Amino acid sequence: MFQNSSNRKNAAFQNYPILKEPFIVGYMSVNESREYYSNLTQLKFLNSIPMGRLSLNLNHNIEKAKKRTTENNNEKIDLLLKFLLDQKHRINFQDTVFTFITYRRTLISVMCSAFGNSESLYIMATLYKNCIYLCSLDTEHDIQKRQSRSKQQDKFCAWGYKFEQYILSDLPDLQPDIEKPVKENEEFSLYYYSELNTHTLLYGAQIDGLLATNNCADKPLKANDVNAILNYLRSHSFVELKTNRVIQHWKQEQNFKKYKLLRCWCQCYLANLKGLLVGFRNDDGIIQRLQWYDTEELVHYCKDEWDPGTALQYLNYFLTFVKDSFRNEIKQCSPNKPVSLQFHVDNKNISVSTKYSEEDVILPDWFINNL
Repeated sequence: MFQNSSNRKNAAFQNYPILKEPFIVGYMSVNESREYYSNLTQLKFLNSIPMGRLSLNLNHNIEKAKKRTTENNNEKIDLLLKFLLDQKHRINFQDTVFTFITYRRTLISVMCSAFGNSESLYIMATLYKNCIYLCSLDTEHDIQKRQSRSKQQDKFCAWGYKFEQYILSDLPDLQPDIEKPVKENEEFSLYYYSELNTHTLLYGAQIDGLLATNNCADKPLKANDVNAILNYLRSHSFVELKTNRVIQHWKQEQNFKKYKLLRCWCQCYLANLKGLLVGFRNDDGIIQRLQWYDTEELVHYCKDEWDPGTALQYLNYFLTFVKDSFRNEIKQCSPNKPVSLQFHVDNKNISVSTKYSEEDVILPDWFINNL
């Protein structure tokens, strides 16, 4: 289907299923109105990493930010489906039997569940024309937590977006512009093809920035030549950005490794990112220092809290469970109609149900009709 990718293996992965190096097959920009565009307009660049002690005020112009409107998960996987329809002439995604199509965040949630330190998950799965589409659903706990979120917690989210604006630029040769309002709905995503054991995967991942330090990145292409743009993207490295409260004692560092850096490693590994840049802030929202973590270094740094092999083994187990569940189900269903199942992951235990509400449907009519 796509070019062969090499295995990424070291001692931490011995005797575990290996994810073949993710291969970029597409891209997407999303504007302030959450509209899909097949271009690089939202691609951002990390041109330099400030060194030494800092004082970046994450509250600067924060009252002008245009807030995100998708926190209720009402989009599901709609933008991913629009990408597939737009690129169906190029990506023949229905040819591979039992291909999994999803967002990276769903795969991350499953991987983190391997260690029993994540909350209960509900994942909707729909089999249609040889592809299994996966989408994370909100749980009652998710909804309650969002509704009871304090103003301070809202501010933490806003600080994350503002940090990105401090660090990232619109072009490789520009400085970051911290004066313009942050538009939280905007994003840039890459789409990847990969394989995990016997499972083929096509998934989208929101990308923070392209690593353009030392003037190593040309200006992005504006042409409509998709192959040229893909070659441009494949020739560069990408990074993840996070903020975190300044760590003051060992328990905070332990939690940082156990929870946040586990999720960050999954984000980096699944998108083949170069690494993670963390801005450590105080309680007033002032970034005081930056720290860079190579993706491979995260594994060694967090070796006492988790190991990557276990995460990949559990993801492989989950995908196999889903595939087997559909094999049993499709014997009783029409092959030309979508078949849906809902999976519940709780403390590493997986259960499946054929019962779900209409609002949990993830393949809308406009997608099915246009295939």
